[in-house]
Amino acid sequence: MTQENKDLENSNELHDDAIQEIHQKLIKDKELPKEGFSFLPIALIFLFAGVCFWGGIHIVTQGGEFRWDGYHPDYVAEDKTLSIPQKSLFEIGEKIFLAQCAQCHQNDGLGVAGVYPPLVDSNWVLGHQEVLARILINGMNGKVIVLGKTYNGNMPAFGPSGLNLKPKQIAGVLTYIRQEWGNAGTEISEDTMKNYMAMYNARTTPWSSEELYVDLSPEPETPSKELDSEVLDENNILDTHGEDHQNDIKQTSLIMSDKEQT
Repeated sequence: MTQENKDLENSNELHDDAIQEIHQKLIKDKELPKEGFSFLPIALIFLFAGVCFWGGIHIVTQGGEFRWDGYHPDYVAEDKTLSIPQKSLFEIGEKIFLAQCAQCHQNDGLGVAGVYPPLVDSNWVLGHQEVLARILINGMNGKVIVLGKTYNGNMPAFGPSGLNLKPKQIAGVLTYIRQEWGNAGTEISEDTMKNYMAMYNARTTPWSSEELYVDLSPEPETPSKELDSEVLDENNILDTHGEDHQNDIKQTSLIMSDKEQT
């Protein structure tokens, strides 16, 4: 290679300093990447979400309840308050009875002979509301005569010392057993049960059959209804049950007195 060619080749080669200078110029002209998010896309996301939210509200409020004529020019929207259907005391009581009571008193309310007393046609069920409330709130133990037969067991408490049910739930159970299986008892209201529970929640011991009819409050008044022949017949039946129940009370008292003497 001639000297002239070597000089030409050397002139074409870039020195390190020249290369660095070119790189610095390129870096200055190019924007470096930055950490974080761009503000504009996030703003667009929130804007899109806001439009969707507004659109949903508009469709619900102006959609005419999605009726076929909801978008008719002459359609007039009516503001109607949605009401949540409330279960009756009977329905509430039925559910609790089947879950907590049917194992002993059976689904048909006839109980188990000699073990668990029946609830059908029993004046313990159809009689004074406070008697039945006392049994459910605090429980009951000892001998009791129901429809002429003697039972000796323990009735658990449904009040604070037992299952701790609310007044409405206990009122539901009592209403259910007083109106199911052909029983024609009155409904026991939630307010009535609140009064009874205020009186007996502090009691921690179960009742005996003799205690249940001591110091009773006046029977809560029930709404007056026109009496027809069927109602009169039912009242006559209940009067007969009342006489039978007095006999049950007398027999129970004799049993308790015999027990004390022994």
